[in-house]
Amino acid sequence: MFLSLDSGGYWSLGGTSIKVMSSVDLHSIWSEAISGGGSVAVWRLPHTDQFHILADMQPSRGMLDVDKSDFGFAISPFLNSDGTETIFLKDDIYAVFNADELSDFNTSAEYHVGSCLNRDVSGNREHFLKMVESGMHAIADAKFDKVVPARTLDIPLPDSFNLLKLFAEISANSPNAFVSLISIPEIGTWMGATPEMLIESTSRYFRTVSLAGTQAFVEGMDLSMAAWTQKEIEEQAMVSRYVIEQFKTIRLRAFIEKGPRTIRAGSMIHLKSEYYVDLDQVEFVDLGSRMLRLLHPTSAVCGMPREAALKFIIENEGINRELYSGFLGPVNKDGVTQLYVNLRCMQLLDSTAVLYAGAGVTYDSIPEKEWDETMLKCHTLLDLFNHE
Repeated sequence: MFLSLDSGGYWSLGGTSIKVMSSVDLHSIWSEAISGGGSVAVWRLPHTDQFHILADMQPSRGMLDVDKSDFGFAISPFLNSDGTETIFLKDDIYAVFNADELSDFNTSAEYHVGSCLNRDVSGNREHFLKMVESGMHAIADAKFDKVVPARTLDIPLPDSFNLLKLFAEISANSPNAFVSLISIPEIGTWMGATPEMLIESTSRYFRTVSLAGTQAFVEGMDLSMAAWTQKEIEEQAMVSRYVIEQFKTIRLRAFIEKGPRTIRAGSMIHLKSEYYVDLDQVEFVDLGSRMLRLLHPTSAVCGMPREAALKFIIENEGINRELYSGFLGPVNKDGVTQLYVNLRCMQLLDSTAVLYAGAGVTYDSIPEKEWDETMLKCHTLLDLFNHE
C-alpha cells in the first residue's frame, strides 16, 4: 500500500484518490495501516505546527546509517549496544497535515498492544528509594559518578479513552517538545513529548545537546533568574562532559558550545547546553552515524561512566525500559535527520497507560527528592488524564 500525491493535490491510496484535509482523513490513514498489520509513526517537531504521519507495512531492524539512509522514521530501545535493534519505518504511506486538522476526533482508534514486562516493583516507592540509596553508596565507593534509575506509573485508561484525541492534547500542551505517537506490532504503542534532542545531522552541520537538572515551572517566572542547586549544576555538567568526551574519542575539537541556560519544557525547566559542528569547516562525512553510536544511551538517561551505570540499572531497576530512554525521530527528511531521546512517554496497553520517568542520582542526591522528580516528570502526561 502506497500513498502518493498527484498533481491535483490528492493522495492515492490503493488506487483510490482521497483528499487529506481533516482529522477524519488522519484517522482513516491510521486505521487502515493498523488494521493491515502495519507500523505507524505520527510526529511533530518542536516549535512547528505541521504533523507528519508515516506507515510501513514491513519495517526493518538493524544498524542505522543516518548519513546514507533513505527517508523514514527510526525507533531504538534503551538497550541497543551494537545498534542492530533499531527499527526503521520506510514511507509506504506518508502525509503532512496542520495543527488545526488534529481537532474533533470523535471516533476512537485501534492500536497495537505490546507487553510491558517485569514492572512489578518499578512503581513501588520503597523499591525506588532503596535503589537510589544503593546508587549513592556505589558512587561513594567510586563505582561510577552518576546513575539514572527509572520507574513506572500505571494509569487506568478511562472508558472514553481516545488515542488520537489524547495525542492532540499532548501536542497542544507541549509546543516546545518533540511529540510522537508510534504503533508497531509486537512492540506496542507509545506516545510522548520529549524535550531532549539526541542528534540533528545534515551534510552541512551536526548538533546535539546536554540536558539535565529539573525543577517545576512556576507561571510568570523569569527563566534567566532561575536558581539551581549545586547538585543540579553538577549533574548537567556531567552530561556536558560526556558529550565533549565523545567528540574527543573521534578527535573532533572544532565545535561550538553554547550554554548552559535555563529552558522550559512544559511544566518543568531544565539546564541545557548546545553543541554545533560546521561540516563545511570539518571533514567528517559520517559524523552523524558515529556520534549516534557514541552518544546513545547518554549520561542523562543512563549515567557515567556508561558501562558501570548501565550494569547497575540492569541489576537493580526491575523493569525492561523497552523504548523509554531510547531514541526516535525522522531520518533524512529533506536531508535532515532529527532524533530525540524518548522521554516523558507512556506505553499504552489494553486498559492501562504505563508512564516512565527517571532521575539523575549523584553523590549529593536526596532519595525522597529524586522520587519527587519522577512524579513531576510523570505529571507532564498524568495531568491530561486528570482532565478526562
